[in-house]
Amino acid sequence: MVQTMIALGKMQLKRYNIYKSNFYLFTFNRIIEVVVYIFVWQAIYYQTGNAGGFTIEEMTTYYILVITFSSFALWGINEDMAHSIRNGQINRELLNPISYFKYYFGVNLGELAFATVVGFATFIICSFFWQLVLPVNLLDFILCIFVMILGVPITFFIQMIVGTVGFYTNSIWGMQILRKAIIQIFSGIIAPITLFPLWFQEISKWLPFKELIYTPVNIWLGNVEMNEIFFIIIKQIIWGIILYFIARIFFNHAVKNITINGG
Repeated sequence: MVQTMIALGKMQLKRYNIYKSNFYLFTFNRIIEVVVYIFVWQAIYYQTGNAGGFTIEEMTTYYILVITFSSFALWGINEDMAHSIRNGQINRELLNPISYFKYYFGVNLGELAFATVVGFATFIICSFFWQLVLPVNLLDFILCIFVMILGVPITFFIQMIVGTVGFYTNSIWGMQILRKAIIQIFSGIIAPITLFPLWFQEISKWLPFKELIYTPVNIWLGNVEMNEIFFIIIKQIIWGIILYFIARIFFNHAVKNITINGG
């Protein structure tokens, strides 16, 4: 079963590699995002002498890492799910020998593989133009990556929940926009969580989004105590389980009421 999911991931990755321009355009887009964020925060810092509690070097590193990692939180299989529902392909997917969840998790692996390539290229190119703050030790780097990996099931189950809406509406465009907006705000992509009001910071402590981007980046920067990381990992595991059951309940109900428009 694992081999099947890996094979699906490879197929999805090959879809992106059919046109080499995909890689160059996505990477270029990420670099432009980095440039805009850095220029904005440099302007704020040089006028106020403050960058949300970060040094200008830390803030520069923060946004290079945020854009490098953001694809892991924002990209996914929602568009593929919506397309298969609209054209009737879902009829075949539900009859596959591999379960619907495992099928799309395999596809999602291909998305993440391409996101890794684009993110790594973005990081390398940006490191030539800006001085980065590196992890103070190897353990911080390993924990940063580990927390990122634990976020993969969380983002996947959120996407499955959003994708399930397509069973009822045949379109998830609005839900997809909402999903990305919530993640961008609560994961620290738009701005570091510490810049938001205290009530917002308190809410973010209980939601799973903070650990997708903000926490791994701060582990990289050495701003997270080692004893906190244990509780962060437990929180991610708990949220992964909760979202799995929510996604399962939504899916089991939706598949009983599905209307096939094509195929």
